[in-house]
Amino acid sequence: MVHIYENKYGKAEYDPATKTVHTQYVGVAITESIIDFLSMIILYSEKHRIEHGITNLTQMKGTFTAAMDFLENEFYPKLIQNGLLTYAMVVSGDIFTKFAADQLTKKIGGTLDWQVFESLQEAEKWTKTMMGAVNVE
Repeated sequence: MVHIYENKYGKAEYDPATKTVHTQYVGVAITESIIDFLSMIILYSEKHRIEHGITNLTQMKGTFTAAMDFLENEFYPKLIQNGLLTYAMVVSGDIFTKFAADQLTKKIGGTLDWQVFESLQEAEKWTKTMMGAVNVE
């Protein structure tokens, strides 16, 4: 795994063999930190093709709805433009995190293969099955 970026609330790593970015969020959702973190992933995707994403929100508390505009209009469009094909999101039992994940699924879900899971193992398994199933240009 290649370390992309890390701040107080999360870290991102990249698996060049599978072209998968793995992200982990920890603690209370803070919009500025989320945008900082995701901006670094966008920069990385400009030089390294990211086809799959797995984000682990099981240790996140609260909602990231304040970052929704950035996610919807910056992060996902730029990653899709740079090669993103699938995205797996693992959510915790935190009701606010689940709500935000549901909102994001409604907005982004139709633009790429997207699934929400309750465990990291399920997300990783789904992503592996999708690696051979999606069309790559």
